[in-house]
Amino acid sequence: MNVRYLTVALLTALTLGAGCVRHAITQDFGLSGIASPRAKRPAAQAIDTPLRAVFKRQIQGAFNPLSDDARVQALETRLKSNPQDAAARLELGGVYEIYKLYDNAFEQYRQALQLSLSDGAAAEQAIAGLSRSARASRRAQEAIGPVETLLQQRPSTASWIELGLLYQAVSDLGKAEIAFAEAVTLDPESDRAYNNLGYNLLLENKIEAAEAELRRALELNPSSTTARNNLGTVLARRGDFEGALQEFQLAADVATAHNNLAVVLLEMGQYERSREELVKALAIRRYFAPALANFKLVQERIRERTELQKVGRLPLSAVRVPSAIVAEAGPTAADPPSADQREISTQKDSEDKP
Repeated sequence: MNVRYLTVALLTALTLGAGCVRHAITQDFGLSGIASPRAKRPAAQAIDTPLRAVFKRQIQGAFNPLSDDARVQALETRLKSNPQDAAARLELGGVYEIYKLYDNAFEQYRQALQLSLSDGAAAEQAIAGLSRSARASRRAQEAIGPVETLLQQRPSTASWIELGLLYQAVSDLGKAEIAFAEAVTLDPESDRAYNNLGYNLLLENKIEAAEAELRRALELNPSSTTARNNLGTVLARRGDFEGALQEFQLAADVATAHNNLAVVLLEMGQYERSREELVKALAIRRYFAPALANFKLVQERIRERTELQKVGRLPLSAVRVPSAIVAEAGPTAADPPSADQREISTQKDSEDKP
């Protein structure tokens, strides 16, 4: 009897337990067939997705000189077969400079220099390229050592000049002056050496000494536009504005001369006089881009100076002009500025190019 009651109780418990099992329910929203999970809504396309696709195509189709220039490929093939080919490294460095790949050029020139120590002409070519690419890539400090090493073994005017330019790039004007003086001593007939020495003295604010060196450079080469502009800058710095304008006119057209004098006056903080020179330049060439840009800049400086004076924060003489000044080194045939515009006080000449 007890066994029968126990069996009935167990069966009842199993039945109740089975009835409590839950089954997953899938909604089919009245659709026929086997129910399936709800389809996910496609993600919204990012706003810049089309632009990214365009940029990707542009990048994929862009010219890559390292892989697409036949000259680079040919020179690299030569170097793979003969890593000691200094001529190939010099040529490859020049190609890299054309594409403004200055770090790549720097490495090629540095290796070419190591391979050319016994060849004077090749060594000087390597030094010049190393100096240019080092200054362009802000690696001047790295290039000073190799240049000094070469000078100990094979001193030359060109190498002393490059060393001076490298010291200028790292703001060591004292050592730069020594290097340029060595260049002058080694070759007293080098107008480039005198010009660079004069410009360095100008940077050191040694105005009288700078004028003497620049006049010597012009005695040796009266057609040197760079030395002429540097002398004009020196004369303006010491207050001889008429003399400065004459030098600028000998180097360029009249409008450019007035613009260049305005640049020096702007750097000196003489804003009103600078503006007067720019007005003269624009009266001669109405749409002269450098003069227009400088006129806008001088107007901004005058306004800033006035505002600073009102609040009493800064005296007139403390206002400084940034280096973003537009100037021309020589005459142009048309009103739009040429592609090779530069500041008038640059110390480099045509020899300092690849």
